[in-house]
Amino acid sequence: MNPVLPSLAGLAVAMGALLAAGRDDAGTNAPAPAATPSPAADPAVRARNAETFDAVWTIVRDSHWDPERVGGSWDAVRDELLPKAEAAPDQDALRAVLGQALARLGQSHFAIIPGELSSAAPGAAELLEGRSGATLWFTPRAGEPAAWDAIVAAVEPGSPAESAGISPGMRVLRIGDREPGTRLPPGDGLERYQRANIAAALASGEPGSKATWRVEPMGGEARDVEVTYAADERPQAKFASLPPMPTELTWRHLDETERERWGAGDREIGLISFNIWLIPVARPFDRAMDTLRTADGIVIDLRGNPGGIGAMAMGIAGHFTAEPASLGEMRTRDTKLSFTTNPRRSSTSGAAVEPYAGPVAILVDDASASTTEIFAGGMQHLGRARVFGRRTAGAALPAMMTPLPNGDVFLHAFADYRLPDGTALEATGVRPDNARPYDRADYAREGDPALAEAVRWIASERRMPRPGPKDPQTPSP
Repeated sequence: MNPVLPSLAGLAVAMGALLAAGRDDAGTNAPAPAATPSPAADPAVRARNAETFDAVWTIVRDSHWDPERVGGSWDAVRDELLPKAEAAPDQDALRAVLGQALARLGQSHFAIIPGELSSAAPGAAELLEGRSGATLWFTPRAGEPAAWDAIVAAVEPGSPAESAGISPGMRVLRIGDREPGTRLPPGDGLERYQRANIAAALASGEPGSKATWRVEPMGGEARDVEVTYAADERPQAKFASLPPMPTELTWRHLDETERERWGAGDREIGLISFNIWLIPVARPFDRAMDTLRTADGIVIDLRGNPGGIGAMAMGIAGHFTAEPASLGEMRTRDTKLSFTTNPRRSSTSGAAVEPYAGPVAILVDDASASTTEIFAGGMQHLGRARVFGRRTAGAALPAMMTPLPNGDVFLHAFADYRLPDGTALEATGVRPDNARPYDRADYAREGDPALAEAVRWIASERRMPRPGPKDPQTPSP
């Protein structure tokens, strides 16, 4: 297997959640499903369905890293579900059967990407939805084990949500005719990631459309506000059979107001944020490091980042490790591959530099997955960074994509991933170094409690030595 293959945690899952946003199990009030359709009668359709099911089943049997997991029980899956797949009257019904089969594995990175969502499909970019600018997360409702509260965790400056008066810490009681906290998957494994993707879907809409949000501030009365969804204007990048994905990296120095608010008024602190691990963010990250190399600390915001190309973690981590070090190990059925950092000793202009030695904080949440988990978990294990936020998705399996006979694409894991001490990230995720979990009051008080705690930690660390005027580390803006 090529080690540069992507670790695509949840990119397909995220798209599936967006498509599911109108379904009843995503917390909406969708119409009742139609009666079960008649089985497919066309011999050609039945043959294609059977061929597609067998392709998926065989790939799992032959490439899964744990033969015992796909032994006799996987044979039983074929015996049970192949007849149902063969009889599926349409593509959606076939995908449902394939989903049932893959669910038996109980692992991330096994998903069917509909052919119409592939990068080759005409109009694929038009499937992108409008943005509210609000990030939601679900927390169990006190005293009601089966119920959840949707809480505003963040609001982008200048976004429709901010314009509507939505702020962190608010409880979202309704979006249009939807109650966000109903019919969510329970559990503390991969269910966290499913809930995170449902939250993202619920906070989005068609560009230019409007929705009434009923929100409740801390200690205040519930009120209705109108949100007009904005088109996603971020640059897009394509990878393999995935549709175009918004791909953006930004960096800046925290301003004086932010530093003063969080107890770091005399420190220079850099903030780098990017939303996906794809090639277009690599060079901007290098340029960000040129600019931020003299900072007293650097915060890397990977909240909501679902992963991407796994090998990129080694290069990005090389900006912060003076010697090669293992972030963890990928294990296929037959081979092992260490993800080793690649120390970066030159700037984008070619000047000699040393990897950044100051404190590094990484921000994550339950929508941070795959390559983000490999990077954050590895850096945390090395003691090279502290992690703040909410526990990550636990969807950290390296995967690849294979076209299927019916025109869909099969995203399938082919390897396990473990930290250098053997700790698995799958299902468990990366646990942050917070003093405690954040609650609704923290978001209402701090605005961004993860960034606040990261800044306070950096302020408590020793100040970075400043290079002299002739030192080659001095960056050029």
